[in-house]
Amino acid sequence: MDLSSALNSAIHRPGGDPGVRCLALMHGASCIGRFDAVECLHDLSRELGLEPVRIRETALQVVAYGGFPRAIEGLSIWARRRGEHEPDGIPDEPADQAAAGRAVWDSVYAHNAEDVLATLEGLVPGFSDWVLDAAYGRILARPGLTLEERELLAVAALGLMGLAAPLGSHARGALRNGSKPSTVMDILGCCRVLADTAATPVLDQALDRLSRNVYRP
Repeated sequence: MDLSSALNSAIHRPGGDPGVRCLALMHGASCIGRFDAVECLHDLSRELGLEPVRIRETALQVVAYGGFPRAIEGLSIWARRRGEHEPDGIPDEPADQAAAGRAVWDSVYAHNAEDVLATLEGLVPGFSDWVLDAAYGRILARPGLTLEERELLAVAALGLMGLAAPLGSHARGALRNGSKPSTVMDILGCCRVLADTAATPVLDQALDRLSRNVYRP
C-alpha cells in the first residue's frame, strides 16, 4: 500500500472524526519532518472539506513541538496550497496573550501546573516564562482550533516523536479538556501509520495506559 492510501485508510477507519485525525497526522508528520506525508494529508484535507483556518493553525502549532524550521516548511506547503481552498477569515488573537497562555497552561496541567513550571524553571532560570509566553500565549492560546483539538494534535506529535513523558502529560491534558480516552486512543492508533521503530513502543505504552485508565484527568 502506498503512503497516500495508507493515510487515507487510517483517517477513514471506522469510528472517530476523520477531520481531527487528518489534522493530528498533519501536525505529527510535520513535527517529525515527514513532509511527503504532509503533502498527502493536504490532499485528504481538501477531500474532507476542512476549513483553511484549521489547517493553518495546525501548521503554526508545529513551532511549539517541532521547532521553527519544520513549522516554516509546513507553512510553506500550506501557503502554496491555500489557493485551492475557499478563503477564510483570520480570527483575532487574544488581547492579553500572557493571561490567555496562563489559562491554557492551567487547563492542560490543572493541579500540577505550578510543579511543572517549577521543573522548567529548574532547568534554566527564566525558561518557564519563555514556555508560557512563546508556546502557550503566542501559539496554543490562539483561536482557530479548540484546546481539545490542540491537545490531540500534541498527542500525535509527541507520540510520533517517541517522547513518553510529555505524551503522558498531554494525553491527560486532552482528557481534561473534553476528550474521552477512546478519542485519545483513536489518535494514537492512527499514528501507527507514520511511526518508526522508536515511536512504536511509546505509542503502545500510551495505548495500554489509556486502556487501563492510568492517565487520569
